[in-house]
Amino acid sequence: MIQALQVFATRAEPEVASSYRNFLIVAPGSVGAATVPDDQVMALARHLNQEGYAYVARSNQKEMEDDPSGVRYLPLSHRLPAFGVMTAVIVIGDPLWAALAAATYPEADIFLM
Repeated sequence: MIQALQVFATRAEPEVASSYRNFLIVAPGSVGAATVPDDQVMALARHLNQEGYAYVARSNQKEMEDDPSGVRYLPLSHRLPAFGVMTAVIVIGDPLWAALAAATYPEADIFLM
């Protein structure tokens, strides 16, 4: 049985808890031969946006834009967007992006779907 969600890296609780939460979803255009399901990524982002601020970095995004629910969509090129504090990063299907996320956001929990 293949797991749908894998914990790639978890971090210790910070000594001072932040009052806000940032979530990043990394959605490459495709994973192997499969296409990343954009509607499911958008639904997940809107759900996470109810708990904090949700961002989606995707390769088919030409420029930054916000949807009506407040989710911010960012272009994904060869590096991840820079943020001050990230609570969690969810990477869709790509272990290399998950490893980069773990290095880029050492304070965040990293999940690989």
